[in-house]
Amino acid sequence: MSDYMRFLPLSWKERVDESGVHSDRRIEYAEVLEQAALIADRLPEPGVAIGDVDRLRARGAPDTAGAELPDRLRALAADARNGRKVPVRFLARAVLLYLDLAREVGEPARLAPLTSGAVSLYLATAAPTEIRAVIREHALRATDAGWEFGRGSVLEATAVELVEFLGGRSLTPPRRAAN
Repeated sequence: MSDYMRFLPLSWKERVDESGVHSDRRIEYAEVLEQAALIADRLPEPGVAIGDVDRLRARGAPDTAGAELPDRLRALAADARNGRKVPVRFLARAVLLYLDLAREVGEPARLAPLTSGAVSLYLATAAPTEIRAVIREHALRATDAGWEFGRGSVLEATAVELVEFLGGRSLTPPRRAAN
């Protein structure tokens, strides 16, 4: 068969193992909330609003009204680990909350590559018009996480920088990749 077939959509591309592809982000969500709880333990008075944490609560999740921030985060993480399916939008909210807490204590944030990639892809599609205008007709590449998505010339930054920009937490856009 001719080589051009591999460039056609839904064609004869090489087969890869996609058994790990899923839409349930409960493990990543729980890990991020547990990281956020560790940071919140060290804050005497977190600047993160309790309303931000309440936005992480899925329907049917335990009500943690009145509990301290670290306890709320841990309860949500435990609920997710015990079988409640978590969509990527909740993971994105949890990651942005974690980044806010990490910035508050001046600690560098660390995200797993799968987490940062899924959240970046989600945020790129849900971002305000101004952010989408910056990334339109570009591929986004995380220099430290091994993922890339999109088409066009490459814009790159660290995974955390990309998530912060796409989530509206930073005004610093990714930069053009050196060719």
